Amino acid sequence: MRRIVSLFLCALFVFAVVSPVSPVQAQSERRGASGAPLPRFAIIKPDRARMRVGPGFNYATKWIYQRPGLPVEIIEEYAVWRQVRDADGTEGWMHVSVLSSVRNAMVAPWLRGNNAEEDNYLAVKASANDSARNVASIEPGVIVHLEECDGTWCELEVKGVSGYMHQNDLWGVYPNEVFR
Repeated sequence: MRRIVSLFLCALFVFAVVSPVSPVQAQSERRGASGAPLPRFAIIKPDRARMRVGPGFNYATKWIYQRPGLPVEIIEEYAVWRQVRDADGTEGWMHVSVLSSVRNAMVAPWLRGNNAEEDNYLAVKASANDSARNVASIEPGVIVHLEECDGTWCELEVKGVSGYMHQNDLWGVYPNEVFR
């Protein structure tokens, strides 16, 4: 019995040392039919886009989006169809032609519907620093264009105002995600 346990531990050690990709990395490197990573964020391009209950034009319309630039999370792919999830958790299928890889985010959608007082607004900072001056205050649910994120802060633009917000106050970028 001791020998079996020793062999098992040795095999486990060899696998851990030889394996080029950790399980966490392998999970984050899942690829869809297009070869792009899954999950990932995208935006809705047109001012009218249908979400369907299945991957095809013959499936019923589940929802019609009328907000261009709205971020969605692509969670699966089938040919030219993308299974997406919006900030409210609604899932369905959209044709690839209505999606874009441009990066937008929604400001703290989980705070929408709370009392509409000024204290629910989130600060946009002049630089990626909590002590930087505020350049704007944004209410939850506003869509912002992301320029880049460093894993903690995102540089963004909304209605001609540029600044920085904490990454964890945005839906449309993953925690600790870095991109330029």
